[in-house]
Amino acid sequence: MCGIVGYIGSRKALPVLINSLERLEYRGYDSSGIACIENGYPDRPLAVVKEKGKLLCLKEKLNGFEFDGQAGIGHTRWATHGEPSERNAHPHLDCSKKFALVHNGIIENYAEIKRKLQQSGHRFSSDTDTEVAVHLIEACYRGDVFEAFQKAIAQLKGFFAFVLISSYEPHHLFVFKRSNPLVIGVGKGENFIASDTPAVLPYTNRMIYLDDNEVAKVSAKKVEIFQLGRKSSVKKNIVRISWNIGQAKKGGYPHFMLKEIHEQPQVVERILKDRLHRGKILFDSIDSRVVARLKRVSKVHLVSCGTAYHAALVGKYMLSECGRLPVDASVSSEFRYEDPIVNQRDLVILITQSGETADTLAALREAQAKKAFTLAIVNAVGSTIAREADCVIYTHAGPEIGVASTKAYLAQLTVLALFAIFFGKLRGQVSSRYVGKLIGWLLKLPKQIKATLAGGVLVKRCATHFYRKRNFLYLGRGYNFPNALEGALKLKEISYAHAHGYAAGEMKHGPIALIDSKQPVICITPFSKTYEKMMSNIEEIRARKGIVISVITRGDEKIKKLSQYTFPIPETKEIFSPLLTVIPLQLFAYYVAVFNKRDVDQPRNLAKSVTVE
Repeated sequence: MCGIVGYIGSRKALPVLINSLERLEYRGYDSSGIACIENGYPDRPLAVVKEKGKLLCLKEKLNGFEFDGQAGIGHTRWATHGEPSERNAHPHLDCSKKFALVHNGIIENYAEIKRKLQQSGHRFSSDTDTEVAVHLIEACYRGDVFEAFQKAIAQLKGFFAFVLISSYEPHHLFVFKRSNPLVIGVGKGENFIASDTPAVLPYTNRMIYLDDNEVAKVSAKKVEIFQLGRKSSVKKNIVRISWNIGQAKKGGYPHFMLKEIHEQPQVVERILKDRLHRGKILFDSIDSRVVARLKRVSKVHLVSCGTAYHAALVGKYMLSECGRLPVDASVSSEFRYEDPIVNQRDLVILITQSGETADTLAALREAQAKKAFTLAIVNAVGSTIAREADCVIYTHAGPEIGVASTKAYLAQLTVLALFAIFFGKLRGQVSSRYVGKLIGWLLKLPKQIKATLAGGVLVKRCATHFYRKRNFLYLGRGYNFPNALEGALKLKEISYAHAHGYAAGEMKHGPIALIDSKQPVICITPFSKTYEKMMSNIEEIRARKGIVISVITRGDEKIKKLSQYTFPIPETKEIFSPLLTVIPLQLFAYYVAVFNKRDVDQPRNLAKSVTVE
């Protein structure tokens, strides 16, 4: 969602802010702005420049401005309250123009506070909930900015992250986090604030992750952190980020998405190398205490959103097969509101790339309130969900910049496969001999993924024929039904075509009405126990003149003869087939979007991490 950056140090703040905001563009936004303290004079208003549209528009507007200030804040806005416009862009100012605030999240009681502030003479210039907060800080100010900041926050309801600057105290940034992510980058004689680590990686790899309801007072040389309303400071660990800024660059690819698709063999290989030791699956976070808890589990709930939910659906099949116990998969926003029936013998697995997804975080807290054991599968080290879960397994996929998730999905599937086998062995449902066979198949996957990517030219050729189509149908069964959903989602996200994924057995219960000579149908048909059933579905499509595009096991001549186009994958065990069948679907979505001249990495209306409801 919204991107926040802040800087204080010895450099000119403006170039740092713009550079940092550019590295947060993947989060999705509709406007941007910066505020700097000019020379730090209390009698001088803050310098603020804002603009609707992409950062390029803001940079053009800034051309010719000279800012010597060494402290400032910046923001990319994803609209919630108020339409995308310059007046609604952040940062927002108070009446005196001595306070400037950037914000990610939602202030739930803003309307009530706004009325009171207006009655006392405050003048508002935007439609946002954010502006209420900065006016409230002004109203609370009695000579101490940090005290006014905390007093104002105490009156606000909702979930949000703030960074404040004030010309009254030009040598500090003031920071607060509740649910929405914020990280402090620790430098030498300078410090940085950001919504996500890529923004500050060009400057430092040393990070402090704020916990909920922590407020920070940050100068160039010092970071002080407190629990809101408490006077004694909190000691926080500094986390060193292992990946570098080079991994967050395109590396010669035209888009981050294509780069990340092609990184998938290395991602899977790295996970297997880290988790497999002498024929055994090991997780460094699963100690004897966790093992004892896992042995008592009687039911598993997989909870996640978007692409991660599709990973959860695949995980449901994996855990059911290997663990032989009841497994549910739920969308996080539904799980948190359905008053889920869970108890201390349930395992709730939260799957999230960012570790900050608002609904998944709420689902985690709901599960813990009901005494369930929680395990997070997360990519972002030090994220809120990773810290709050009882146990975490990191996917270590590296930074994923493209909004449409690709390598994070494959990383999630790989970790779920490893955990399912580990869990099944722990429960005595999978023999050591069979574990060895499964590991043998797993070790083949990196090369098989490379081979699948090598077939991308066939996918691209197919996309040239169908990129003008506006409706697509995706069908799969069993382990590959979730990939029908995922393939359709990828196409919707980045090409804006209308696409639906269905369990193929449901075709005659409605979707078959859509099939005619103009309807492309992508059938995910690797060798599996439902192979013959999928073949029957394809025959039904052909009988109605539908266009059949099939993902097949290499060498499958039967399905090839029934299809206009085929995307072959190497043969693997059915349990691992989703890791291969999804790749042609990712590439197909990518090329359709490119041929339609879409903004592949930053599709409209979408954000990388959904940190508000």
